[in-house]
Amino acid sequence: MLRVSGTGTLIISSYGAIHPMELNAGEKYIVDTGHLVTFEEQIDYDVKKVAGWKSTLFSGEGLVAELTGPGKINLQSRSQDSFLSWLIPRIPKQTTYVSSGN
Repeated sequence: MLRVSGTGTLIISSYGAIHPMELNAGEKYIVDTGHLVTFEEQIDYDVKKVAGWKSTLFSGEGLVAELTGPGKINLQSRSQDSFLSWLIPRIPKQTTYVSSGN
């Protein structure tokens, strides 16, 4: 997690579209950690597991963030894991070339 402060323009990147949300005071929102992009400093958060520890440790899945407002959050429509699951099978395999000796 990174903390950013100061004045000026902040440029962020995400996997898919960014969906801004505004949480009211005391309003709770639970999101998969892979979809959370940013949240304001005054938002309280708690990271929880929703699967067994074995699944969480070996797959990286099973973690959610419970956010409590007030404040703004930004979510991404895709997660890095789902993007990599789509991309890796499409990467061409390395081809070995044999020289004819010329």
